[in-house]
Amino acid sequence: MPQALRDTPGIMVQETAFGQGSPFIRGFTGFRNVLLVDGIRINNAVMRDGPNQYWATIDPFGLAGIEIVNAPASTLYGSDAVGGAVNALTADPFLGDGRFYLRTSSAEASVIGRIEQQFEVTRASALGVGITGKHFGDLEGGNSVGTQSGVGYDEHAADLRWASRFDSGWRLDGLINETRQNNVPRTHRTVHGRPWHGTVPGSDLRRELDQQRRLGYLRMTSPEQQGPVSTTTMTLSFAQAAETRERTRGDGRRDLQGFDVNSLGTSMQFSSDSRLGDLIYGVEYHRDKVDSFSSTNAIQGPVADDASYASLDFFIQDTVKLAPGSTAILGARLTRVRMNADRVSDPTTGNLISLKNDWGSTVFSARWLHEVIADEFVLFAGVAEAFRAPNLSDLTRFDSSRSGEFEIPAPGLEPEEFLSFEVGARSQMTTTSWSGALFYTRINELIQRFPTGRSVAGETEITKANIGRGWVKGVEFQGQYQLTDQVLLRGTVTWMDGEADTFPGPEPIIVREPIDRLMPLTGSLRITWQSGSSPLWAEVIVRSAGQQDRLSTRDVGDTSRIPPGGTPGYGVWQLSSGYQFGNRVKTVLTIDNVGDIDYRVHGSGTNMPGRNLMLSVDVTL
Repeated sequence: MPQALRDTPGIMVQETAFGQGSPFIRGFTGFRNVLLVDGIRINNAVMRDGPNQYWATIDPFGLAGIEIVNAPASTLYGSDAVGGAVNALTADPFLGDGRFYLRTSSAEASVIGRIEQQFEVTRASALGVGITGKHFGDLEGGNSVGTQSGVGYDEHAADLRWASRFDSGWRLDGLINETRQNNVPRTHRTVHGRPWHGTVPGSDLRRELDQQRRLGYLRMTSPEQQGPVSTTTMTLSFAQAAETRERTRGDGRRDLQGFDVNSLGTSMQFSSDSRLGDLIYGVEYHRDKVDSFSSTNAIQGPVADDASYASLDFFIQDTVKLAPGSTAILGARLTRVRMNADRVSDPTTGNLISLKNDWGSTVFSARWLHEVIADEFVLFAGVAEAFRAPNLSDLTRFDSSRSGEFEIPAPGLEPEEFLSFEVGARSQMTTTSWSGALFYTRINELIQRFPTGRSVAGETEITKANIGRGWVKGVEFQGQYQLTDQVLLRGTVTWMDGEADTFPGPEPIIVREPIDRLMPLTGSLRITWQSGSSPLWAEVIVRSAGQQDRLSTRDVGDTSRIPPGGTPGYGVWQLSSGYQFGNRVKTVLTIDNVGDIDYRVHGSGTNMPGRNLMLSVDVTL
């Protein structure tokens, strides 16, 4: 799923491995972005800092679309929505046909297949069922790296969707989906990692993750109606996430650890047309119950055992017409978070302790849009607050983190605070459309990792604190131009910079450094040709990134992923062509990385595929 975001301005998709991708949105990744499925939070209390693997548990082949908010979005989505929010949308079972999809790839040694079918149960109800299977083998890199072994894994996903329409106009929607990933390797930490431009692979013989994620929800939606409340939406959701990590060190020592998270969520959202404007308001409640284990720690696993984490939110957003062509969107959210962890290893003594804490926050946002030319040219500006309450991963993590580091619990952390400003414009004309934005995000009370000066089992011990302040700024642009009736040009470019206070060593001396894994200057150009007389199309894509040598102390220490002196820039070509046979069969043939270049996205654990031949067949049933 993260790969689907890679051509979006402002987003860099880091991939520790095939099954462990994480988008950086406006400089932030991990638990500083919110992931949703049909508006249901996938973020939970154990989601960790830095690139993590949880975004890869969303099956992109079971989605109808993806919504992206490139900006702080805490007024709409609560804690964690700092860089932005991504909402993965599943298909409406009333729409669409059955489908069989098959894709194979040479450099990834992969096969992906999906079959789905929609059924009209009655005139007022429908059912959709889908199953996806994936297999990845060894990875063929570019012309010098060659075969990268120890990267493959298997995955399967299934989803069941249903919907019912009632005579009263109300609608009931439901979803159950599940993804299982088996033996996903963290290759760069093992002897299977390949040196590249001076990187040093890890020493583990084996380091693999099994992941399982389930989500189920019921949602009732009212019809448009007269009165003080125009629409009502009520949602009840249940999610489960389970993770088991198996590690075999270089000396043969083996350990297992993992956790189970059960999440209950409920929300009520209303809309009203009033003299104050178009209002959206409501309440949300979310509670995680966490159990964890470790073969080397009788008290807890990678996070606290026998723990809970709950949040209660009230929110409101108002859309107001200020004048002809001008609109203001005002929002506010009140959040209360409570944490209770009964089994935590004391970071000093190692004894059993318990932790309790709660935090509150109120955030605001304001956005202005003005149509300079109706339906053609719009100016916009905005200011938005965001916050992130410390979660169980911040407060209680007892686990390996980045290369050669081991995190210990850090009680007493406070919420992070962010304030973002944005100005930009967008234009939509007959042959040309574009949008551009300049943004600046101010950071306060950022939770940063830093070394304690001690070691744990040969790894540098790391703790955390609200160290200080920082900033991220950047420029995003995307545009397209209809060159002829058959040729369309599209392009994107992103420039970004950022710095934050940190402790580079065990002494509490603040140093201002570049933020971790800062996105380099990145761009793409896409030329698409569509035959006017036949269902044939062809496309050329160029993706490029500059060298990133603005590194933090922790980037420099991440020797298995980031080369000494920084990650080299790259430019790669992709050629694709497709043909549709009748109304039911579509085929696409792609040659990615035509030049067979060795490259990796900044901060990734493996190189991207070398020259890669991909063939897909999509059949409507």
